[in-house]
Amino acid sequence: MSIFKAYDIRGTVPQEINEAIAYRVGKAYAAFLFKHTDSKKPLTIAVGMDNRVSSPALQTEVIRAVRESGVNVIDIGLASTPFYYFTVSRLELDGGIMVTASHNPPEFNGFKPVIAKAAPLGSESGLKDIEALYEKNECIQASTMGTLESRDLLSEYTDANLSFAPAKNMAGLTAVVDVGNGVSSLMCAALFDRLSCKLLPLFFELDGRFPNHMPNPLIEENIKTLKSTVQEKNASLGIAFDADGDRSIFIDEEGNIIPADLMTALVAQELLALYPHEHILYDLRSSWAVKEAISAAGGIPFVCRVGHAFIKKQMQEEHALFAGEVSGHFYLRFGDLGYFEAPLVVTLLVLNLLARTGKPLSELIQPFRTYFSTGEINFEVADKLTILKNIETRYADARTISHLDGVSIEYDNWWCNVRPSNTENLLRLNLEAKTATLRDEKLAEIKSIIL
Repeated sequence: MSIFKAYDIRGTVPQEINEAIAYRVGKAYAAFLFKHTDSKKPLTIAVGMDNRVSSPALQTEVIRAVRESGVNVIDIGLASTPFYYFTVSRLELDGGIMVTASHNPPEFNGFKPVIAKAAPLGSESGLKDIEALYEKNECIQASTMGTLESRDLLSEYTDANLSFAPAKNMAGLTAVVDVGNGVSSLMCAALFDRLSCKLLPLFFELDGRFPNHMPNPLIEENIKTLKSTVQEKNASLGIAFDADGDRSIFIDEEGNIIPADLMTALVAQELLALYPHEHILYDLRSSWAVKEAISAAGGIPFVCRVGHAFIKKQMQEEHALFAGEVSGHFYLRFGDLGYFEAPLVVTLLVLNLLARTGKPLSELIQPFRTYFSTGEINFEVADKLTILKNIETRYADARTISHLDGVSIEYDNWWCNVRPSNTENLLRLNLEAKTATLRDEKLAEIKSIIL
């Protein structure tokens, strides 16, 4: 499998990602940047990293490669991915490279490249071009080495989050925050130092081996300590971040996971109270309750594809204020800085809502629990395209059929989306119905087609 994925560059260390690969990726990225940037001034990018054991050596080689190509570098050191995006845009840089493997286990690492305004490079928006340059080993050897300086905008990043969602009186609240020994401990500590609510930190010690649990909060096993701590300490809520801090999962005061699509509905209504009639995006795996909540709050809902590169592009096209993804990514039009994940703004909005209403999070989310969902189910298959065609044929009489991502089938009382994995022989199914009985019936029906 190629290390070039749909939305980033990623693989195991050292077999697929190592210092030589990092150097070559840096050279390819610099060549791409020169080809796609009209500016006559010297190019400058930010380079950040998560706290995996392999990250410092990989970052060193990326920096060496781009500097040898004549690109100036601002080293932002340890950073969450949202903080990295903020820095690229805030300093009006030409792009950046983040050394991270996101939510993957510690033996993985990789790179998230962006261009100006922290605009992402995905498989349909520049990453294939970088891959082609990488394969040809094309590079630029500049006559003058690019400069190198270090910058720390953490205080300014904290200010920016608070300016978007000013903190109310949260003195009665207790938040348990689990960063899984990841780099988000730095960003969360800086934010909660400015808040009046009580913080109960879990695994804030930086350790790129992730000794307490794997850095993927979507897997319930990884947040069992968070759930039990929320209950034992009678906390107001729990929040879990992945290794690079661009996805977050919320736990209510009873220790129950709140599906990210329902959090999208809740946060969208909060934002629409502050910024009326805005466009809000939700990914096509989301409950019907999300679209209904956006419309009820006076917003304009738009469905979108899965994946940050696609979502950010559509947000820009729609001038959308907010977008939520079932995977726990929450995106914001961050003032005039661009469109990128803003988990700390979402955290502030939820804390403000709890403080203002005095209601428990379980009660606030209950109005959105109106349908019955399967969650995402993966099926290993040999011929993805044939199965997708068979599903579409079987439900040809559906109210709507969409090919935005895989195939989406919608009837009056149930819907499903089946989409192929970009990297594996998998089909991913999401299905929802108005009753549990109908959900189970349709799930069995579609399983019979897939299997």
